[in-house]
Amino acid sequence: MIWFFTRGSAQIDFEVRRLPETGGFAMIVNLPDGTERTEAFDDPARLIGRVLAAQQQLIEEGWIPSSPIGRHAVVPLPVVSRRRRYLRRARNAAAHLHRTVTKRLAAAFGL
Repeated sequence: MIWFFTRGSAQIDFEVRRLPETGGFAMIVNLPDGTERTEAFDDPARLIGRVLAAQQQLIEEGWIPSSPIGRHAVVPLPVVSRRRRYLRRARNAAAHLHRTVTKRLAAAFGL
């Protein structure tokens, strides 16, 4: 499973995959500077919790869920004049991610 987040022209690729050699899971985050962070999990519940927490943190830092080509899944509003609406949309995006991430991981990995 891969998710994309954008902020300005920068993009973060967020991937979850099964590790066939161990039967566990890996969460891989590709940062805009080219570095890659990998975390391994044996417990699916810990994996889902960590994925949700990491994606929530990205949203709180101003990253917006998007498509692979950089189109926003949630249309950003001007922060200065409509900050409350923007924050509400960010919270709604986080809630939507929480629901869909759990469902997709469960379906993809048989959790």
